[in-house]
Amino acid sequence: MFKSEYDMREAGTWKESEQELTDTICPYCGVGCTLTLHVQDNRIVKATSPLDQEVTRGHLCIKGRFGWQFVQGKGKKRSGK
Repeated sequence: MFKSEYDMREAGTWKESEQELTDTICPYCGVGCTLTLHVQDNRIVKATSPLDQEVTRGHLCIKGRFGWQFVQGKGKKRSGK
């Protein structure tokens, strides 16, 4: 289980039925793995790969699985400076 999912479940804020799923291609290498981004409250909370994809068959490398976290930082809000 992803730490983000675990923490949100513990806090009672995990709402899988409200999550939007968006498929995209992993940017880290040339293989072209499909990522499914799970977005809740306008934040990515998890990244998976569809089981029916020939390349990944539901598996991702560490960069594909956890690399999305750099997009949002760790709860810090950026100032306009």
